[in-house]
Parts: sequence; structure tokens; C-alpha cells
Amino acid sequence: MLKSYLKIAFRNLLKNKSFSFINVFGLAASLSVCLLCILLIKDSHSYDQFHADTDQVYRLITTPVRKSGNVEAYASSPYRVGQALYEDYSQVEYWVPLMRTFNSDVRYNDNTLSNRGLFTNASFFEVFGFELSAGDPLTALNDPYSVVLTHDLAERIFKNADPIGQYLEMPAYETPFQVTGVLKPFPGKTHLKFDALGSMSTQLALDKLPESRNFSTNWLDYYMTYNFVKLKNGSGKEEVEAALKDIAGTRYTDLQLESRDMGYNFSIQALDDITPGPHFSNNMGDAMPEQVLWFFSILGIIVMLSACFNYTNLTVARSLTRAKEVGVRKVMGATRGQVFGQFISESLVVALFALGLGYFILEFLTPILSKTPLMTMADVSFDKDFQVVGWFFLFTILVGLVAGLLPATVLSKFSPLSIMQKLQNVRLFRWIGMRKALIVFQFAISLVFILCLSIAWKQINYAVAENFGADRTDIVNVYMQGNELGKLQAAFTQLPQVKKISATSHLMGTWQDSKEDVRIDQGDEAVGVRDYAVDHRFIDNFGLELIAGENFPDHPNQQHEVFAIVNETFLHQFDLGSPQEAVGRSLLISDSSLVSIRGVVKDFLYKPLTYSLEPLLIRYQPERLNVINLTVSGTDLPTTVAAIERTWKQVDEEQTIVYQFYDETVAENFSNIKELAKVVGIVGVLGLVIACLGLLGMAIYSVETKAKEISIRKVIGASASDLVRHLSRGYVMLLLIAVLVAVPASYLIGSQLLQTFAFSIPLNVWVFLPGVLVLILLGILTVGSQTVRAAFGNPVDNLRNE
Repeated sequence: MLKSYLKIAFRNLLKNKSFSFINVFGLAASLSVCLLCILLIKDSHSYDQFHADTDQVYRLITTPVRKSGNVEAYASSPYRVGQALYEDYSQVEYWVPLMRTFNSDVRYNDNTLSNRGLFTNASFFEVFGFELSAGDPLTALNDPYSVVLTHDLAERIFKNADPIGQYLEMPAYETPFQVTGVLKPFPGKTHLKFDALGSMSTQLALDKLPESRNFSTNWLDYYMTYNFVKLKNGSGKEEVEAALKDIAGTRYTDLQLESRDMGYNFSIQALDDITPGPHFSNNMGDAMPEQVLWFFSILGIIVMLSACFNYTNLTVARSLTRAKEVGVRKVMGATRGQVFGQFISESLVVALFALGLGYFILEFLTPILSKTPLMTMADVSFDKDFQVVGWFFLFTILVGLVAGLLPATVLSKFSPLSIMQKLQNVRLFRWIGMRKALIVFQFAISLVFILCLSIAWKQINYAVAENFGADRTDIVNVYMQGNELGKLQAAFTQLPQVKKISATSHLMGTWQDSKEDVRIDQGDEAVGVRDYAVDHRFIDNFGLELIAGENFPDHPNQQHEVFAIVNETFLHQFDLGSPQEAVGRSLLISDSSLVSIRGVVKDFLYKPLTYSLEPLLIRYQPERLNVINLTVSGTDLPTTVAAIERTWKQVDEEQTIVYQFYDETVAENFSNIKELAKVVGIVGVLGLVIACLGLLGMAIYSVETKAKEISIRKVIGASASDLVRHLSRGYVMLLLIAVLVAVPASYLIGSQLLQTFAFSIPLNVWVFLPGVLVLILLGILTVGSQTVRAAFGNPVDNLRNE
């Protein structure tokens, strides 16, 4: 029986080549997207699978409650909270703090390499599945100034020499670190990102020094530490979260919180749920976010359904040509189940052909996709093993069943004489038949993709164009990396290509952030204000407009901070009157610094456009300056960049220069969103192509079944234009209905998207018109390619065949 099914399926594929091509190509294109989604899902679930007892390992999550009523969950938590949970409560067997303050270049002899490290304790090896190739896991992280290197970093520093017992210099620390261990290559992917592990006792010793930030004693610092705990057997999540609730209620009662916070909630997240998992601020790792994974999966399913609709549509449309076959089968004793099996088999054969072509398309796409910023950033690997291949086949079988279910059910249910009559009476809406509804759905979904892409793309371009620094193609930002400002300025001033120089603590127009508490009077409630430290050249270099007061003086003789410059919004926030009235007023910064307002700058958008315009505090604090802004001549930029690199090497022979043009820095603000927009665009175009293929198949079938009618109309005097209008009218109406469905839906989705920006583009007709015109034009061309051919054909040929 199966052999007969397959033989007839192959014969039908060869007999109806155009319909077969449309079905196989449409399914293959959409399958390639779905196979890609399967690879992404498999890769995302491969993280942290080599640790033991992962169901007992949890990460502490901090959820600050803002005074505004908003909440923001952080993947990090205070060191002291993890310590209190471990020492004062009975549920925790091991506690592993991972403090991300261990970042410094590593120097050994003449070899200097960057290091992204973590301070931790010896319990690291009890909780996680990392193993040492050299060193003792029980003692490697006990003593101060001990360091465990990853296999990769150890090879790059020591080549073939034995690292154990060697000392590494780190410019950020006065005492050299002794290598006490080397990790084996990681046995799998992990969200924990580090090049080296420093002993936590080092950080505890550093926190005892004068002017230390006291990371290990500060209950309010929920930014720098990731706390992991392994629970004792018998302890549950509810008990631990009850203990954390007790900590939040008892240890924070008398503490003065950040000016924006009114309290903290703590919870735990299972290690298995971190990747993929919900997005938290301060997340560690580069894995694909769970929301993006869902986004890709939904897009793939929608495109897959569109291709399945094509198959359903075309198979149902061709049902008249199969009626005789079904009738003969039933007359000869075939049951309904056997007829159903025949049509399902044909659908599965088409799906398997599509799998072969789709896999070929996937093999072509993966090398290209692996180089895109989104996939590179997420460290996505497209490895295919037997398990993945099995998932490919199972998914393809499912697609074949879904695509063939409706045609098989309908065609096996009715008697041969009533098949077409029954099909024509199947209605999803009052006036629109089933096949027409599927066409409308396909084009509406494709148009929603395209219109939403258009909205997103226009908004991103607007946000980038309006972003601070977007027009500064002549400014090169050079990171000082601990070098003295005076040395660098003196060296760069010698370059004839450098016209202006300024310096700042961090770059405006980016996500880089800093806030300070500000009061007017001691008794006032503190307000968190975004602040930047700059030198006296910054305002002139960037063309900021002073509307009152003066700029910072040239190298003021100050032992402590004296002046500040604010924006107009700052004046409104603190009710300081006019700009002229505000000049000279005193500000209390962080309860310790009393400064006077020296100047007021005109409001400008100093943060990306997702932020509303907020109060701004510009400060003169030379010790905070980290970035030099070089305004260079716009001619022969490669020569200018080479000169800057040579000059840096003269000042700092050991560290590699880190620089970027300002406009490139700004463009990176929305690079991830742009990557997603590109994916949406590709999927939207793919969906539109599949929908057009379905429309083409319907038009071919319509022309074939109306061949006699067209010929008679032409013989009795109908013109070619009359015939084209007659044959196309119904399809154009379907396209217009799709537009009426898609535009309101796109407007609602676009409005939600634009709400994430404080400043957005208007949603007017010009945003939607290009996409609508493209859809209608493609639809008309698709249908017209067949109706025009039929209208200009020779009627005698068709009538003779009749």
C-alpha cells in the first residue's frame, strides 16, 4: 500500500510541475528558516550543561523598587546579601561570589595581554564543573594575590612553559599575582565569561585600604557581584526566598538607599533557567536572549504556516482534477482512510523534498549568518549532530502532516460528484471562501512584517541622526587606559591633523551612565542626576551653547571640586529660576561636595532617544577623565589614524590603542535593533515571496480552468484589457482586503514599538504608503503575468481542445 502511495505521489509531482515547484520551493524556503530556529534553540540550551547538580544551584537576583513605582531586575546582587544567606541561614551548602572587579592587563616579561577576570572563592570548584589541569582546587583560590588562568590565557602568556608558581604583573594592582592553577579547556558552553579567577581574599584585603570602594562590605552595591549558592539536600527555593525576604526586611531598615530607590527584593534563579532565560540588567554572558529566541521562533512558524497555506490552497484548488481519481478509488473499494492516507503521503513526500532543498539553503546561509554582529555577539554555533538531524526530520514530518491535513480530510470525505460543490460552500467569512481567506491572511501577515520593518527602520535612522555625536565624523575618541591626560594631550597636540582636543569621563550619546545625588539645601531630598566629568575644552570642542555664565576656567587651581555647569532642564527640576538667576547658586553633591553653578548650557539630547531629556550635571573632575576627544581634519583619514596610532605608541609602548570615531560609536547604540530589523525584513520578504508564489499558483489554476470561458468571451468581442480586468479583479480585491487588515495592525504594533523611544517619528500615511504600494504592485505583476498571457492567447487552440 505504501509503495502505491509513494508511486502515485511521485507521478503527481512530475505531472504538475509548476504546482510542485511552488509547493516544494515555498516549503523549502520556510523550512530553512525553521531549521535555523531549531539550531538557535539547540545552541541556547547547550549552556552550562557540564555542571553537576544544576537543579540545586541558584543565582541571586536583585529587584530594586524605585520611588517612581517602577522595578528593574538585576542579575547581580550585593556581596553582603550572599554572605549573610550563607552564614546566617541553614539552607545553603556552598556560596560562590563572582566579583567583576578583577579587570587589568596581565604582564609577563615583554608579553602584555588584556584580562577580563572575576574574584571568587574556593567553593567555585565545588559548585561549577570547571576542572584544573594544574594546581589544587582546594587551595588555588585561598591566599591573597593568587590567580587561576584559563587554558587559553595561560597558553598565550607562557607558551609551553609551566605557569604554576610564576608571578604576573597587573598595572591596576601594586602587588604581583602568583599563578596557582590553570583550568582545563571548558567542557562546554557557559554563560560565565572570564579569562582569569582571582582569589576573593585579594578583594577583601583591597577593601581594607584607604579610599577603597568597599565592594565586600557595601549592602547597597548590587552591581559588581554575582552570587551563586548550592542548596543543601532537602532545602527548597521557597525557604531560601523566605530567608532573602527576611534579609531585605531586617538588614536594610536603617540604611540610606540610593536616591532613586525605596527598597529591594531578592529572589533566586535556577542555573538551568539562566540561559536561555529572561533578560536582567547587568547580565553576564553573550547568549541569545530568550525574548529574541522566541521572536525568531514565532517568525519561523508564521513563515512556515504561510507555506503550508500555499500547499493547502493549491491542493484544494486542484481538487476537481483529482475528483475522478478519488471516485475510481472509492468505486473499487478504497476506504476513506486509504484515500486520506494517499493525500497525506503526497504531502509528506513534498515536505521531504523541501527538507532536502531547505537543508541546502541552510548550509548556504549559515556561514553568512555566523559572521553577522548579532550571531557573533551571541557566540552562536551552528553545529549539527544526529540529535539535530532527528529534530529536522520530525519537524518536517509535522509540517507535512499540517500542510496535508485539510486537503486530505476534505477530499476523502465527500463523494466524487459533490467534492467541488462542497468545497465552494466552505466559508470562513460570510462572503470570502476558504481559499481566498488564506490568501488574504498570507498577504496581510507579510505586509505587517514589511510595514513594521519600515517603521522600525525609520525610527532607528531618526534616533541615530538625532543622537549626540552622530554628525561628528571628525572626532576620534581615544581611551586613556590609565595614562596621564597631560602626556597624551601634549603628544597629540603635535600632530598637524589634530585641530582640537578635549576629555571626558564617559561618552555622551551612548548607554554609558553615571549618576550623582544632588541637593540644593542640606534638608532637601536627594535627586539622582546624570553627570559627566569634562575638561575646560569640552564645551568648545562639541559646540555646546552657553546661555548664561561661563565655561570652566583653564586649569583652575582647585584642591577639590568647585564649579559645575548644568542644563536648562536642571533649572526646572530644582526650581532655580532663569539661567541668569541660577548662575552662582550652590549645589550639594553626594552630601560632601559644595559647588557653585558657573554656567548653564542650552538643552540638548545627551543620551540616546530612548531617554527623555533629563537634568544634566557637567563637572570639572580631572581624576575621572577617561576618554580624549580628538577633532581631526577630514582629509586623508587613514593617514590621520596612522599618525594617532604612532603617537600613542610613543606614550604607551605596552598597551594597544583603543579608539573609535564618534559617529561609529553612536551607530552602535542601535546595532542590535538594526540586526533584528534586518531579520524581520528578510522574513517579511520571504513571506511575501511565498505568498506571491501561492497567488501565482492560484492564477495559473484559474486561467487553466477558465480557458474555455476566456476563449468564448474573446470570440464574441471581449478585448484583451477587458479580459485582464475580469480575471484580475477578484485578486486585486483580495490584496486590498489584506491592506485593510494589515495597516491597522501595523499601526498598533508600530505605536507600541515607538513607545520605547522618548522621541519618535510620526505615524503618517508616508510611513505606510511605500509598503502598501510594493504589495499591490507585486500582486498585480504576479496575477498579471498569467492573465495577460491568457488574454492574448489564441482562442481557437482552447476551443479545438474542447
